[in-house]
Amino acid sequence: MSRPLRWAVVIGGTAIVFLLSFKLGQADPFGWLPDKDSDKVAAAAGFAGAMAAAFGLAGAWWASSGPGAAGAGQSVVRQRARASGTGQITQSGGGSAPDLVDQWARADGDSRVRQATNPTPGTGTGTGTTPTP
Repeated sequence: MSRPLRWAVVIGGTAIVFLLSFKLGQADPFGWLPDKDSDKVAAAAGFAGAMAAAFGLAGAWWASSGPGAAGAGQSVVRQRARASGTGQITQSGGGSAPDLVDQWARADGDSRVRQATNPTPGTGTGTGTTPTP
């Protein structure tokens, strides 16, 4: 699913969640709300706003991550590495240059982290290499 379509689903879903939650709040199935109509509407609107916010936050996370989030036809490389002591980590991002690169590395002590986004075959190195001493 493309990124714009994901956002359309999130926006539409948030509106539907708000409306359903508002109607449920107005129905007051447990009889907990005040008797005055304006107070019922205010409480139902607050409940609906909270439910829509929770759905919207979860939907925003979903719409901005996962397959297809980078856009149609784009390749994404995400590399995370943490080494300590005398550890050595080498990461390779694949055989072709990616459209989007997200790298994070941390090396403590005598450790080394090497991240390559476009490796040269057989060498373990390539363009975009980020050595961390």
